[in-house]
Amino acid sequence: MAKPVRFRVVPHEEGTALAQLLARRLPGGTVDKARELVKAGAVYMGHLRVRVPTVRVVTGERITVYPEALADEELTGDAVVIVHRDPHFVVLDKPIGVPVAATRESARGTLSEALRRALEREGMVRPYVGIVHRLDRGASGLVLFTVRSVANQSLHKQFVEHAIQRSYRVLVHGDAPAELSCELPLLEQHSGTSKVAPDNPRAKPAHTRFRRLVAAHPRPGTSLLAAELETGRHHQIRVHAAALGHAVVGDRRYGPAADMEARLHLHAWRLAFTHPIDGTPVTVVAELPEWARAQDD
Repeated sequence: MAKPVRFRVVPHEEGTALAQLLARRLPGGTVDKARELVKAGAVYMGHLRVRVPTVRVVTGERITVYPEALADEELTGDAVVIVHRDPHFVVLDKPIGVPVAATRESARGTLSEALRRALEREGMVRPYVGIVHRLDRGASGLVLFTVRSVANQSLHKQFVEHAIQRSYRVLVHGDAPAELSCELPLLEQHSGTSKVAPDNPRAKPAHTRFRRLVAAHPRPGTSLLAAELETGRHHQIRVHAAALGHAVVGDRRYGPAADMEARLHLHAWRLAFTHPIDGTPVTVVAELPEWARAQDD
């Protein structure tokens, strides 16, 4: 991503609509392009991301723009596959290759932005979309979003306290034993990766349990595992599986360099949590891809 453009609002620009200001200030800018940049989440006033093109600027306000954000493709409506709908939250089935959350530079092409746009098409004005947890870009399966702020605190608390049960299917290299468990602490790095770091005081506790399944469609040299998270660290399943000697098939970051699989074989298929308002138990199950199906499913 290119470096951002930064400038301050000068006195004669005070009261100008943000899109109009950007059209004047950016090389080759137009009002239509400026509006799209704002709607894409690529514009900040101070430290606040602004999504309303008509907001008025004030003298001295620092504006930051990421002009390359429009290079990201918008997701089509087909990407928003709703598995469970509630007035307070939505569970989506995330396709592979789609990021869940916006980056600093843009919200375009993300599942959260696609959901926000879908809610707008339903008639909601400036819909609220809260991200409760994330799923690796290369993975597929269930992701939980809140659509009312009153539900966000309760569900986020459940996630932090590991009260949300998340079940995964994962295809790994090698002949795995019937039961596997890893409790090696993990350290998230600035590069966006994580690593096992048992001697680093900044590493966070992590616990993953694996159980081998009888695959409905077995592949030579691999094992189909059920994975349960006791904690929710960055890339936890992938790093722990690799540390146990059974890297996830298609994991080019933590697996063998010779692994040329087109996709990461990691699927979040079940979520269980407590309803944020009425306290009733909620269980949501996603359809399993063919590679993730066991004989007893």
